[in-house]
Amino acid sequence: MKIGFHMSIAGGFDEARREAKRLHCEVIQIFVKNPRSWAQKSWQEKEIEAFRRLSLEIPVFAHLSYLPNLAKIDEDERHMNGFIHEVQLCCVLGIPSIVVHCGSRKEREKGIAMAARAVNEVLKRFDIEVLLENASGQGASIGRNIDELAGIYERIARKEKVFLCLDTAHLFQSGYNIRQKRIWNALIGEIEKGIGKEKIKFFHLNDSSTAAGSMVDRHWHIGKGELGIEFFRSLLNDKRFAHLAGVMETPKMGKMDIRNMKVMRSLLSPLVSRSSS
Repeated sequence: MKIGFHMSIAGGFDEARREAKRLHCEVIQIFVKNPRSWAQKSWQEKEIEAFRRLSLEIPVFAHLSYLPNLAKIDEDERHMNGFIHEVQLCCVLGIPSIVVHCGSRKEREKGIAMAARAVNEVLKRFDIEVLLENASGQGASIGRNIDELAGIYERIARKEKVFLCLDTAHLFQSGYNIRQKRIWNALIGEIEKGIGKEKIKFFHLNDSSTAAGSMVDRHWHIGKGELGIEFFRSLLNDKRFAHLAGVMETPKMGKMDIRNMKVMRSLLSPLVSRSSS
């Protein structure tokens, strides 16, 4: 499995490229605009060129920012327009995939239907892959179990463009105690039955500072949280997912990125371990 981090682009793409190389990333994830603002963005040619230098060296996934709520596109046009805008930014840069939270809504079926409608609308207009991320279950978040993700997926017209991004912390927080191998394998079986195992495309490799079933979304450092080191050892060496990639979204604290990457590298089987030199 290729391993990396979610990276800031606040300093520009060249700075992000240098930081990704310093941390020995093999893949990165970015927001394509300020994730806490509705303000739109446009790319200058020099920024597009800098992104090309980055993407020639490291695969890049985008992540939809915090404000668009795909489950409520019928209540506020900013949610749909924001999603469309960020996909446009991805297409200008040439980013092939965007990870999305499925939104939040108390009326579960309505929220599932609206999230599917949002994805369908984007896929009518743009050639991009949309990766549905599972939720921790905090608040009224949609996608907190495989049934809800499958409910979105079954409503998708262009299913060949829609995949899953599995967040390990969110799985654990939503009630899947994936520290236990039988539960992990049962979860994969549930995905196989409801959506298709081949639809697992990407991972968010996060430990959790909260307990299984807490429905409280708090990421933590690898092996320092409730999931623990052995879960990540098992996942990184699971042959079913060895061809995929994953990024850590662990808290930015001092030199913890360096430590988290070293821990991840140490968990790889010697047969698949790669030099970080």
